[in-house]
This record gives sequence, structure tokens and C-alpha cells, in this order.
Amino acid sequence: MHFLSIMFFAISSSSDSFIIGLSYAAKKIKINAINNLVVAFISCIGTILAMLFGNIFLGFVKPIYTSVLGSLIWLLFGLYMFRNAFKKNHSDCVQINCENHINLYSEMLEHPEIVDKNNSKTIDFKEAIILGFILSINNIGLGLGASLLGMNIYLTSLSSLIFSILFIKMGYFIGEKVFSSNLSNYAEKISACVIILLGILELFM
Repeated sequence: MHFLSIMFFAISSSSDSFIIGLSYAAKKIKINAINNLVVAFISCIGTILAMLFGNIFLGFVKPIYTSVLGSLIWLLFGLYMFRNAFKKNHSDCVQINCENHINLYSEMLEHPEIVDKNNSKTIDFKEAIILGFILSINNIGLGLGASLLGMNIYLTSLSSLIFSILFIKMGYFIGEKVFSSNLSNYAEKISACVIILLGILELFM
């Protein structure tokens, strides 16, 4: 069960990378292989740090409690992700700095071009670092839950790294061929549902 959970975790936690790839292709913003790796690596570091922090609790809290807590974290995080994706459909906000004060993470997903500070239409090394740190925000919460559920830190982090690299490229490829704002929104909702489902399964397994 843990192996399947790790795979689904890696896919869901990397869905934002897919959305970024879609958006960059639509806006003709390029990101090369090296900077793609930088983004994925920093995002992976977020997962590792979160899981290491979660391992602290495993040392002095009974496994039954950490398992329940990890499942609840995934459930709450999945509901939060779904809520954010749903709000996009009903938002009247059209500017990057809007009245609703969208947080940095949600703002970047809606307007990933803001990372391209110099408007060069290319994500350089410094901008890749910024993008990686922003994407790692998502992995911190999910990584903490994965750790409390007893998932292997090395396999989980490596899977997250690989899928992040692949999903940016895949998103960019699909975005070049055909782009729809609904496609990115569906990706977020599906990802949220998978996390919620995993949280429920881990809670009762």
C-alpha cells in the first residue's frame, strides 16, 4: 500500500509543476533542462525537510496516533487544494495584486509569468530558484503527512523529484500543442481528490 501511496503522492505533489509547464508554454516562456532540474531539486528538498521534521514525532508518539495525524494532514491539505482550485472558477480577480489578497503560492500558479522578473521569456537560474522555493510550499505540507504515515523518505523524495522534472516537461509539451485554462484547473482538482482519497485510505488501512 505504501508503494502505491508514494507513487500517487509524487504524482499529486507534482501536479503544480504540470500546471506551470502548461502556462509557460502558452505564454512562450522557456525553461531549459538545467533550470527545470533546479526547480525540481529545490522542491524535493522541501519534501525531505518536511519528512525529517515529521520523523521527530515518530520517535516519541505512538504509531497509531502519527498515522491518524498524517492522514488528517493529507485530508485537510487535499480539501485546501480543492478549495483553491474551485475558487479560481468564481474569482472576479483579474490583476496579480488584487483585493482578495491571494497568497503567494496561489498567485504564482495563476500567474507563473511573474517569476520571469526581467520579461526575457526565459526562466534563468535565479528565477528557477525562486520558482523552486515557491513550489516547495506545497510539498512541505504533503511531505509532513507522508512522514507521519511512515513512508520511506528516500523513495518518496526521489519519486517527487522525478515526477516534478517530468511534469514540467510534459506540461510544456502539451501546452505547446493545445492549451486550455480548464485543463490546468482540472489537474488541480484531480490532484486534490487523489490526496483526499489517499488520506482516507491511509486512515482506515
